[in-house]
Amino acid sequence: MKKISCPICKKAFDQHDKRHTNLCLEKFSNVATNPVVYSSTKKIICPTCEKDMLDHNQYQAKKCVDEFIKQVKDDSD
Repeated sequence: MKKISCPICKKAFDQHDKRHTNLCLEKFSNVATNPVVYSSTKKIICPTCEKDMLDHNQYQAKKCVDEFIKQVKDDSD
């Protein structure tokens, strides 16, 4: 099983409890899909395609975020 690192806190998701996982996924979703609002925060690399999240258009960001959330949820089950 591949360890999945959290793009928000940089810890592996197997070190997160359910609450912490949900909080990090929600924050990642907000930051990744609203680059104008969060552009002043630290740079986030997309965990799906490994590009800068600011290089994504709205469609690509949503697609990568959805794929990453699915991957994390499937791995935690």
